[in-house]
Amino acid sequence: MSTMISEVYTAFKAAGVTEQEARQAAEALSAENLATRNIIAEDKRDVIASITALRQEISGQIDRVWQAISGVRQEVSDLRQENSSTRQDLSSEIASVRQEVSGVRQENSSTRQDLSSEIASVRQEVAEVKRELGEFRQEITTEVAGIRLEMTREIAGVRLEIAGVRQEMTRESGEIKRGMGIMQWMLGLVLIVLVLPILRDIAAQISTG
Repeated sequence: MSTMISEVYTAFKAAGVTEQEARQAAEALSAENLATRNIIAEDKRDVIASITALRQEISGQIDRVWQAISGVRQEVSDLRQENSSTRQDLSSEIASVRQEVSGVRQENSSTRQDLSSEIASVRQEVAEVKRELGEFRQEITTEVAGIRLEMTREIAGVRLEIAGVRQEMTRESGEIKRGMGIMQWMLGLVLIVLVLPILRDIAAQISTG
């Protein structure tokens, strides 16, 4: 743009315009060029601010996803602790039953048949408890699998949203660059259109004079 202003100044001088008038015309073009650059710089700052805000929003969404994952992990850890506590309680109860059976055998050997029935009942109860524990484990496994599947879907959705946002940002950046190029081209064209008639009038005046 400075080259264009210099050429305009030179053209005015060559046409016989005074140095002061030629300088004023060049300075007017320079001021208009500076105003245009300020407008472009302000638009650029607005675009950068929008991109920064969008990045912060995406970062907040990612943080919320990680917080949800941490909550699921904590729930799984709690379920494991409850399962371990249940095992310990069952082991204690079984050990207590065995101790009682052993004591009964030592006290009265004539009651072996009764003890056998009681032991069978206890074994059946233990088998029932084991079956219930197996069902509980299966439920936990199913719930954990469902949670993992849901989290996988949510994470995939977030990734798709992030990819869409990045694509949109890239497209908008390209449009802004094209718009700025068109503005600069149009400004140069307008300046040429405004200056050429003036130069022609001056040349005509000189030729007629």
